[in-house]
Amino acid sequence: MVRRVIESFPVIFSDEILTVKDFHLFSQSFQEILTKQLPAAAKVNFIFDEKNLKAKVLLDTFKDLQNGEKRCGILDRWLLVPFKVKGNKRVVAIISETDTIFLQKVSEDWLIDLAAAAERDFLLLKQARVDGHTGLLNVSNLHYLLDTYTDTSGLHLILLELRPVRSSFRNVMRYSQKCAALLSNYVQNDTVLHYLGQSVFAMVLQRNSGQQKQELESGLVAYLKNEGCHRVHVGSRVTQKNDIGNRSLDRGQQLLDEAWTALCHAKKRGPFSFCDYSLLAHPENHPLAKPDRNIVRRLNRLWAQSDAFSLVHFCCDNLDEPLKKNLVNFLDRGETIEAAGDILVVVDQVNGQELLPWVEEKIRLFCATNQETQLSAGISSYPFFDFKKSELVFNCRKALLHADLLGSSKCAVFDGVSLNISGDIYFSDGDLTKAVNEYRRGIKCDGKNINLHNSLGVSLVMMNKLLPAMASFERALQLENSNFMALYNYGLCAQTKGEKKDALSFLQKALENYSSEDGSHELENDLKLQIGILSCEMKQYESALEYLVPWYRHNREIQRAGRVHYYLGATYFGLKDSNKAMESLQRALRYNEFDDRAMHLLGRLYFVEKQGDTIALSLCQKSVELEPDVINYRFHLAQIQLRCGLVAEARENLRRCLRNSDLKADAQLFMARSYVQTDQMAKAKGWYKKFVGRKDVKKEYIKEAIKVLR
Repeated sequence: MVRRVIESFPVIFSDEILTVKDFHLFSQSFQEILTKQLPAAAKVNFIFDEKNLKAKVLLDTFKDLQNGEKRCGILDRWLLVPFKVKGNKRVVAIISETDTIFLQKVSEDWLIDLAAAAERDFLLLKQARVDGHTGLLNVSNLHYLLDTYTDTSGLHLILLELRPVRSSFRNVMRYSQKCAALLSNYVQNDTVLHYLGQSVFAMVLQRNSGQQKQELESGLVAYLKNEGCHRVHVGSRVTQKNDIGNRSLDRGQQLLDEAWTALCHAKKRGPFSFCDYSLLAHPENHPLAKPDRNIVRRLNRLWAQSDAFSLVHFCCDNLDEPLKKNLVNFLDRGETIEAAGDILVVVDQVNGQELLPWVEEKIRLFCATNQETQLSAGISSYPFFDFKKSELVFNCRKALLHADLLGSSKCAVFDGVSLNISGDIYFSDGDLTKAVNEYRRGIKCDGKNINLHNSLGVSLVMMNKLLPAMASFERALQLENSNFMALYNYGLCAQTKGEKKDALSFLQKALENYSSEDGSHELENDLKLQIGILSCEMKQYESALEYLVPWYRHNREIQRAGRVHYYLGATYFGLKDSNKAMESLQRALRYNEFDDRAMHLLGRLYFVEKQGDTIALSLCQKSVELEPDVINYRFHLAQIQLRCGLVAEARENLRRCLRNSDLKADAQLFMARSYVQTDQMAKAKGWYKKFVGRKDVKKEYIKEAIKVLR
């Protein structure tokens, strides 16, 4: 007989019922649908909870509608129409300021029919604006959202391309589901998340701070990389007042085009990169914009014959008159030129450190005379390691950025710290190649600077160069073996490489050496979570609970807290606490309905505890449909299928398990049992003989085989 192997079509998201979330996402559109069907109505509000009900006179009717005791309500000048949503709940539409004549004529039957028609329209709108595979909003909704925003100032659009390793239909479908869950886990409540197809996602949110934007994008890339995404490319655009075209019909398309341009540029930078459109549109505004060549030529005439000199760049931000007019009287040495309102001074035969007291004195005198002004200076010298004369102007600009971090009216000499700062700027822009070059040159200048080694390592990690990155962290640890950031970063690298034992060891050392000066509370928080997850994966379940339970207790209100439910479930499963394991795994599936790991483990629990073979079969079957290549899923599914009498299906899964060396003996045992179950004893004995002589088989299984073979 020819066996026909049936492969399940990749699971497609399908939900023919409204949810509470839908009434949040499409509130305005749902209101428009109702007001079109009720022209006599002036105002529509959707109420989810009695706490949000302002008109207390409606409270009793509202409760009756939520409980299903009433099908609609007519009270004074209000109409109340309930809509059933997922979870056997009801959202009530409160239609107020309705025409009194209309209220006198309207009947409950008419309202019920209206509610049914409106619900069909709600579902049609949802299906038109929701991606059927991931459950996220789609490109149609994105266009609608961008075009209908009343104020585009501060609107932040992020496009992400998350390509899977393999581009087969099944892998693309499944990978997009996983990425959708990861992004939903990461974003906050003020973010509207979309899936545009072909592994591209979009996030729309309001942001006014440039610093917040940079932290969000770099943190987003790092998060997705740590979660196992193969490639992460991010392009963004933040609008400011009047920088989107006046034509309202195309402003959304313009914003989308600009973010897409940034994404295309990010893809050229490496496997994990991001780019903001403003840097492409206005490169001259970048703090590290290349200096004017004409200025370099003018300076070259001054230092061409010198073999040792220093360059000082004076900059004043809040002076009404030209800086030269005010500063020149204080300068008693060197040759001076003016450049874009700043003053550059070349002082021959002196290095930067020797010149520093003179510059500090000039800043003090200038600020004493010109009160409420801030004068900063950056100094660079020649010779200085392998830097060319032509690089001194740029080095002065980096020293100025260094001085800005020291406070107002300060001066800094270009050194390894200046290069660390400039490298950080390039890193925050997503230009990792330039960041790495800055850090490496900084290490040449100051090889004992631990921050430079750490910064270089982090950049190399983002470029997917794990071995060189780990070497950088090792050099940092050679300089200071208790350095928190080096221990933490090395542990994350080891975790990425799958070296869980080393990862756990380094992360635990990092936690032992953590202090509030090392970073924010969020960093410590993440460290404890990673230790808990690794402890779970290493089957150190008691230790895992010590980290995971307190972490969840303190973070249960944040968006990302749901990710811990699976690991709590797996930990309780390992400790044989079935009730708590079930509770955690059920929460994991409520949080992410596509979590194949939680499905599989929960199915096994139902099977082992004999609390419902049908439920166990359904869960394990779906986990195999989601991840057909995970052989353990098939093995446990086969056990459940045997108990449910699906012998042929179980044998097919067991045949696949026979190809796996770790599961081969167990698969042979269950193949033998399957033939015992169908009274085919000759075939059963044949399978028992296959493993009876193996050393890796449990003694009770050997006894079972010998009993049949006799």
